[in-house]
Amino acid sequence: MFNILLISSIFGFVLTTLLFFKKSTQPKATFFLGCFYFLLSVYALQAFIIDGGYLEYAPWFFLWPLIPYNLFAVPIYFYFITVLEDRFRWKNSYLLLFLPCAIGVVDVGYVYLQPDAVYDGLRLQATTDPKSRMHAGYWLLNLDQHMFMRHVWQFAALMIVLPRVMRFMRTEASARLKMILNRWLLVFWFILTLFALSATLYALLNMLGISIFDKSALVPIVLYLIMTFIGVIPIYFPTILHGYPQAIKEGSGSNEISGQELDNRFGLDAREIEHKLELLVREEFHLQQDFNLTNLARELEMPAHHLSYFIKQHFGLSFTSYKNHLRMERAKKLIKEGFLETNTMEALAWECGFASRSSFSKAFKNTMALNPSEYALQHR
Repeated sequence: MFNILLISSIFGFVLTTLLFFKKSTQPKATFFLGCFYFLLSVYALQAFIIDGGYLEYAPWFFLWPLIPYNLFAVPIYFYFITVLEDRFRWKNSYLLLFLPCAIGVVDVGYVYLQPDAVYDGLRLQATTDPKSRMHAGYWLLNLDQHMFMRHVWQFAALMIVLPRVMRFMRTEASARLKMILNRWLLVFWFILTLFALSATLYALLNMLGISIFDKSALVPIVLYLIMTFIGVIPIYFPTILHGYPQAIKEGSGSNEISGQELDNRFGLDAREIEHKLELLVREEFHLQQDFNLTNLARELEMPAHHLSYFIKQHFGLSFTSYKNHLRMERAKKLIKEGFLETNTMEALAWECGFASRSSFSKAFKNTMALNPSEYALQHR
């Protein structure tokens, strides 16, 4: 059973490494998510060491982790807020999230200030009888009370953020990549809530001394399985490193953000992207047959939906209109230079990146309100 915790810890550390070091278009949200998975990984590893009876081989892995564990609600809440708002802004009310951690600092500090015999006694108890360690008293609270408190805080943070998650999911719900992000947020929220409830129940049973689950160890098994699922589930949602850009509402008053902040939202630097686009236009990348949103996004090293958002906000065009605009500029230039005097319309279409004359003529007329032949007659 305890091997489940080790598997969860390994997956968590791998995911933490990816989140911290892989390039992301929403770095703050990715950082908060990485912090959560780091805490979860350490949490699972310590549970494996202590509950599995390996504490005597790692005696240093005791007591101090209580402080970071009590921060569970912080990265979870900050992650959801950053994704939903597209940015992170500190508010003094967020200090309430750190209350369990502050109590943990007091209790851990109290134990470390006591004679060595106190610390050694607590560690010996956890080594010889891991189950009884939950009743170990520090100063303000004992261990199961700390566990109860931090997961109640986690559950409260998830409940507070739920209405905003639901509103966010209804925005542009038909977009394919938005649908994937919606599913990730919903699954992540649900499994975190289940984790909080299971851990709270486990701590409550220990506090009340109820032993109805002792024979089957049902609650801890469920808790361990949930921890493992949390560590593995991001494999099915590789786009979690990508946020989802939202249009800025005008007249936002005190909430209005600066142009510099807008330029750098979601990892999008407007000047840098515009410069890269200019280079690709000079290289006539838009004249390739396979020029599409996906391939252009790959060249720019950014998510396709972010690129589509940037083009819409920066040029006022959809990607298709932007692509056709570039190609029509090429077509007009060739026509004015007399290309059709020595070449066919099919050759002109191919030269401008179109696979057929009909698609080229349709795009040309939609853009110029004339077909290519009529435009050629005007400039002959």
